[in-house]
Amino acid sequence: MAETGVLVKPCYNRFPRWRITPERNEVMSSEVRPVAPPRVKSGLRRAASLRAAPANANFPSPASHRMAQLPPYILARLNELNAELRAKGVDVIDFGMGNPIDPVMPETIAELKEALDDTANHRYCYPRGIEPLRRAFAGHYRRHFDVHLDPVKEILMSIGSKDALSHLCLAVLNPTDACVVPTPAYMIHRFAPVLAGAHSIGVRIEEEQPGPQLLADLRNVFERVYPTPKILILNFPHNPTAKIVTLDFYEEAVALARHFKFWIVNDFAYGHTCFDGYKAPSILQVRGAKNVAVETFTMSKPYNMAGWRLGFMAGNAQLVELLGRVKQYFDYGHFRCVQVAAAVALEKGDEAIRRQAEIYRRRRDVLLEGLQDAGWGRTLKNRATMFTWQPLPEACRDMGSMEFAMQVAEKVGVSFSPGAGFGEEGEGYLRMALVEPEDRLREACRRVKKFLKG
Repeated sequence: MAETGVLVKPCYNRFPRWRITPERNEVMSSEVRPVAPPRVKSGLRRAASLRAAPANANFPSPASHRMAQLPPYILARLNELNAELRAKGVDVIDFGMGNPIDPVMPETIAELKEALDDTANHRYCYPRGIEPLRRAFAGHYRRHFDVHLDPVKEILMSIGSKDALSHLCLAVLNPTDACVVPTPAYMIHRFAPVLAGAHSIGVRIEEEQPGPQLLADLRNVFERVYPTPKILILNFPHNPTAKIVTLDFYEEAVALARHFKFWIVNDFAYGHTCFDGYKAPSILQVRGAKNVAVETFTMSKPYNMAGWRLGFMAGNAQLVELLGRVKQYFDYGHFRCVQVAAAVALEKGDEAIRRQAEIYRRRRDVLLEGLQDAGWGRTLKNRATMFTWQPLPEACRDMGSMEFAMQVAEKVGVSFSPGAGFGEEGEGYLRMALVEPEDRLREACRRVKKFLKG
């Protein structure tokens, strides 16, 4: 595929492999032959052989073949390093994980406390989410995006957006199916299909603002890959790069889905975290989008409710129904008190989410100004998300993002996420989460300046 200019990364699940056939110039999955089970002894002879086995006999690994496809989770390694440094007394300023520090709305907390006193709220709950919560979510989308959703058929509550995406992949993907993901990418976007036993194909985001080039590259993949990939996972505003799209992009993506007959899942986690005049569109604003697409939404970022683990999937009724059927086997929904409080946040929190976006904008400005003063060099100015995506300082390019992040953490106590943790396409960059107060941002930049001069 090199001659086309589009980067296709079929390596996220190596079994079966993909190949391009010269006759049809298509990517095909190689044949998978079943392995015959080993012959076993029966009756007394088998029991005797088991008793004779030494206590330290080799025992087969319990890990499934899917586990072999999962690289180390980079954020977990960074959290371990931060914990080690803090145990030594180091004051770590952590830009690694997008873990909000700002307070939840007082009205939400008050509703939670009141709901705790109701004994009925402590029973098992409906997996799809309580009706008042789904109605509140429908009202939220109607006010903010002029999208009308059926609370019964087109909305399902999830235990965070990861839960929704992962279980949808289980419901939709077969072992011969593939999923297309623009890269670099948030880890679950790459590997939810792999955990479901399917395959993940990466397409590099080349443009500063994804548009015609990414759409052309996606079209090229769907034209050439056989069988046609079943799902396209989008995520705009984008994690980790903070790149944004316009409604025109979604219109073209929906048109592609109709033409090639695939489904779209758009992770809309940062739909409200926008500034500098940018307002993120929802893919569900596109006419007919609900025929081919669903969108995931989380309470974590706009409402600072990350630890509450509550999100939604909305849109296509077939996909919502499939997700609901799978989740019936995995959970009994979320704690009802959390759902009751979240409904209040959705109904009364419009001004709060605007204030929170402004907080992230101010932190972005403080951080970028501080990096310039530190001698960082070229920086990129994001217009959305709670992250900035920055190239490594010119003098440190040869170091690589992982080594740079480890050295900065160990030497000056500042923690970044290395871009390589989001795929090889992220190498040469760092993701910086805007989850520290402004005074801590300035202190971090002073430490970085010391590191760069050292």
